[in-house]
Amino acid sequence: MPNTPLTLEQRIKELEHQLANSQQKAEFFESVVDVLERDYGVSIIEKPRGKSSGKSKKRG
Repeated sequence: MPNTPLTLEQRIKELEHQLANSQQKAEFFESVVDVLERDYGVSIIEKPRGKSSGKSKKRG
């Protein structure tokens, strides 16, 4: 990409393209999770952010 700044329309098009790609990736990963849960019985649970796992480290 050249060093010239993009016009507003060009930047909007670029962001729309990035958004479409992100949405497509999200749909793909959701489908993968659905298959894992349905066909393999794997449960994918999202951990809450900022929480520790509850495991304490032993010091010795």
